[in-house]
Amino acid sequence: MDINIGETLFIIIGAAISISVGELVSWFLVYRNEDYKDLVSRIETAVAKYNKEKESFVKETNAKNQEKRLSQIESQIKGLNYEMTFKKMISNAAVAILSIVTINSIGNYYSGIVVAKLPFEPFWILQQITHRGLNGEDLTDCSYIFIYVLSALIFKSNIQKIFGLEGPKMPFGPGGPQPSLFKQ
Repeated sequence: MDINIGETLFIIIGAAISISVGELVSWFLVYRNEDYKDLVSRIETAVAKYNKEKESFVKETNAKNQEKRLSQIESQIKGLNYEMTFKKMISNAAVAILSIVTINSIGNYYSGIVVAKLPFEPFWILQQITHRGLNGEDLTDCSYIFIYVLSALIFKSNIQKIFGLEGPKMPFGPGGPQPSLFKQ
């Protein structure tokens, strides 16, 4: 089977354009607003305060007070993170709709067409993505969806880093801090 490199490049360029437009929509709806910028600064201040308290944590008579302060700061950060998630919700929905439209548009044209050849046979769990919509038993054949998803992941993270759209970093995961971090 003959692979046309132009078709593969078209999918990669389509993913780059789709992700760029999606990030532009996110910037327009969320990142350029003063409310978002204020929220980011409040989160960064709370995280800095949390890290300072955590570093000065000592196990002495005032450990209960420090644990209480850390708990209050954690609650504040969780509340701010929830507010950030809520602000990004409409933007995320718009980007999701844009991605679905793009995938369907590209899929209408490339359905059943092999756009790449993998140099290996993918794991069974990836075979559903890499061989989706293709006829035949050659599992090294690659469909458009796999190329699109990989390209979108690469372009999205790089575009966010280049334009500073990553958002503030949290000192702990969504479940909150682990208790072992504070016990000595």
